[in-house]
Amino acid sequence: MKERLRTVLYFVATALTAALLAVSATLIIQGKNKGTEVILTADEYANLREAASLSELADKIESEFYGEMPSRDELLSAAAKGMVGTLNDPYASYFTNEEYEQYLSELNGEYSGVGILIAQPDETGAKVLEVYEGNPASEAGVEAGDIITHIDGEPIAGMLLSDVSYLMNGENGTVVKLTIARADEHGKESTHEISVTRAVVNIQRVHYALYNQRTGYIRIDMFTGNCESEFETALRALQDRGMKSLVIDLRNNPGGSLNAVLSVADALLGQCDIVSIRGNGDDKGEVYTSNAKGVTVPIAVLVNENSASASEILAAAIQDNDAGIVVGMQTFGKGIVQTTYRLESNGGWLKLTTDGYYTPNGESIHGVGVMPDIVIDLPEELKSLTIAQLCSDHQSEDAQLWAALNYVREKALEQS
Repeated sequence: MKERLRTVLYFVATALTAALLAVSATLIIQGKNKGTEVILTADEYANLREAASLSELADKIESEFYGEMPSRDELLSAAAKGMVGTLNDPYASYFTNEEYEQYLSELNGEYSGVGILIAQPDETGAKVLEVYEGNPASEAGVEAGDIITHIDGEPIAGMLLSDVSYLMNGENGTVVKLTIARADEHGKESTHEISVTRAVVNIQRVHYALYNQRTGYIRIDMFTGNCESEFETALRALQDRGMKSLVIDLRNNPGGSLNAVLSVADALLGQCDIVSIRGNGDDKGEVYTSNAKGVTVPIAVLVNENSASASEILAAAIQDNDAGIVVGMQTFGKGIVQTTYRLESNGGWLKLTTDGYYTPNGESIHGVGVMPDIVIDLPEELKSLTIAQLCSDHQSEDAQLWAALNYVREKALEQS
C-alpha cells in the first residue's frame, strides 16, 4: 500500500465524504475536524474504495453471520487466498507470515512435519514420491506411490502444493491424519487412514557413491536445504577418489532454489550460459552463466516425468552445452519462475509466477519438458519404488541407470 494511502487510512478512516468528484485529477478528503486534509489522485481514491469494499464485506460478516466467527485476520487472509486462486496459476500462493516461515523451513530441509516428498496435486490428490527413512511418515507406514486424497478429512485434489504442505506439517508432537489411496500389485486400489505424529524432520538432499572405483554417482533429491554444500562435498570426494565418469540422478527431483541449481551447474560446466529468465516482452532477459572450470569427465543426467523446474534447468544446460547427455524419460515441463513479495500492509507474502526459464539454446521448456538423448523407461514393476529403493535394492534391474552407466564408461574409455 502506498505511503500516502496509509496516511489517509490513519487520519480519516471513517470520515470519507460521498461528495468526492471521481472525474477530478486530484481529490481532497476532509476529516470531521477541519484541517485534516489529504490529497489523493483519482487512482489512489479508486484503490481506497477497493480496500473499503473489502473491509465492508468483513464488517457485514462479523455483524450478521450466525455461527462460529473466524477472526478478522482469518477473514482477510481467506480473501487474499481467494484472489490469488483466481489467477489460474498453480504455483501462486498467498502466505500469512506464520505460513511463510513454515514454507521457508521446509525449503531449508529442517522442519516439524511428516518427512515425505509429494508431487503437485492433481484431480485425485498428491502422489508420494519419496518417504524419508527414519522420519514420522516412514514409521507410520506411508509408502512411495501412495496418493494422499485427504488431510484431516479435508480433500486436497487440485490444491496448491504449498497449501497441502501447510496442512500436512505442523507443531512437533501433534497428529495429522492422512487418507491415502494405494494400489496393490494387481492394480486394485484400497483406501487407508494413517495417523502420523509430527516430529522434527532433517533431510539430506544429496547422496553419492563410486561404482567400480571409476564411475561417480550423485543423486540430488531436491535443490533446497544444504544442497549446494552437500553437492560440493560429494563432487570433491569423488574427484579425490579418482572418478573417471559421472552420473547425476535427478529422477523425481521436483526442483527448488534457482541459486542452488546455478551453483551445481557452475561446478559442473565450463564457461557457458546456464539459463536465461525472461518476463513478458523480454527478448533476452537475464542470462546466468558459468565461469568455473567444470569437470572434464563424461557426464550423464538421469531424469523422468517427475523431474521438474530446477532439475530441467540443469539437464538442459548440460545437454545444450554438449557437456554430457540426458537419459530417461521426458521431464515434467515446468519452465516458469515464481517470485515472492512481502506485503507491507499486513506482513503477508505473495508468491507469483513472473517469468519464464529458457535453455542456453533459447528454448522454453514450459509444458514441453526436456527430451532425453537416450529415451528409456523403467520396468513397470519398479515404477512405484522410490529412487533410493531402486539404488539400494534393485540396482541391477534399473534400466535407466545402466543406460547412463554404460554411456559414460564407454566415453571414459575413449578418452583414456
